[in-house]
Amino acid sequence: MQLRHTCFHGTGKVRSFFEGWYFKHQTSAHTLILIPAFHCDERGKTSASMQVILDDASHHLTFSSQDFAADTKRLHISLGQNIFSEKGCRLHLDAPGLKLRGHLYYGSFQKPFRSFMGPFARLPLPCFHEVLSLFHNLRGRILVNDQVWDFSEGFGYLEKDWGHSFPQSYLWLQCSQKEQSRADSFMLTIAGLGAVSACSSLILHRGKQYRLSTWQGAKLLRYHGRRIALRQGKYLLQVILPPGSSRALSEEEGAASSVLLKAPLDGNMKRTIREKARCPMRCQLYRGGRKILDMQREWGSLERV
Repeated sequence: MQLRHTCFHGTGKVRSFFEGWYFKHQTSAHTLILIPAFHCDERGKTSASMQVILDDASHHLTFSSQDFAADTKRLHISLGQNIFSEKGCRLHLDAPGLKLRGHLYYGSFQKPFRSFMGPFARLPLPCFHEVLSLFHNLRGRILVNDQVWDFSEGFGYLEKDWGHSFPQSYLWLQCSQKEQSRADSFMLTIAGLGAVSACSSLILHRGKQYRLSTWQGAKLLRYHGRRIALRQGKYLLQVILPPGSSRALSEEEGAASSVLLKAPLDGNMKRTIREKARCPMRCQLYRGGRKILDMQREWGSLERV
C-alpha cells in the first residue's frame, strides 16, 4: 500500500510552509533520530535542515533549499549527500561535535491501513500528520563520531508533518519493541492540551492494528499526572509516563533529561521545543476488560509542549 501522504507537498509553495520526516532508528543500546525538512517562511525564503537526535544530544544543521529534493510520487528525499527512501538511508553529515557516516537498510514497512487523521485531514489545520511506518526492521552500521553503532538487530519508525505551524500545545508519544519475530508499536498524539481538541493513537500488536481517535468516537477519560486513559467502544488504552512528565518539558523538571529541537512557526524553524528521545513508558491496551497488550520499555520517545 502506498499512502498518498508519502509524497512531497511543498512544490509550488510560496510562503509559510514546512514539511519534515521523522526517521527513528533504535536498538536496546542506541537511538538515532533523523529529521530532514524543507521550509518556506512568511517572506517566501526557502531553506532546508536536518535535525539529529541522539540519546542525550541534538544537532540542527542548516542547508540551502538547492541542496534539498523530494519526490512527489514516492518516498525519496535527498539533502546534501544524504538520501532517504523506503529502502533505507545513506548518511554523510558533519557538524561541530557530530560526524555521521554509513548506510541503514529498512525492512518492509508496517503501514497504517488508513490515513492517520481521517476526516480531520480535510480541515484547514496548521499542521497535518501521517504515520508512514509503525515498524520496520533495520540492518547496517553507522559511524557516530568515533563509535560504530550496529543496528542489525534494530527497528525503525517513520512519520511526517506538513503545514505552516506545529500546534501551540500537544503531547506526542511513541514506543516500539521487537521480541523474536513479533513486533509491537504504539503512538499517541493529543493536540490542544488545555481544552482538548483531538486525540489519536495507533497500536500494532501481533500483526493487527488498533486505532483509537476522536474522529472514531474515542474519549479522553484521564489526562492527569503521569497517566493517560482513552476509551473507544470496548477498547481502553492506558499509558503510564515517567516521573516528571506531568509538566511541560520546557520546565526545569523535564529539561535535564531532554534535548532541544527546532519546530516550525509560519514555516520558519524559529520555535524551540524539547523531546525526551529515550525515556521509560508503559502502554496497556484492553478489549472488553481483557488485557491484550502490555508493553513496558525504557526507550520510548516523548514530546510535551
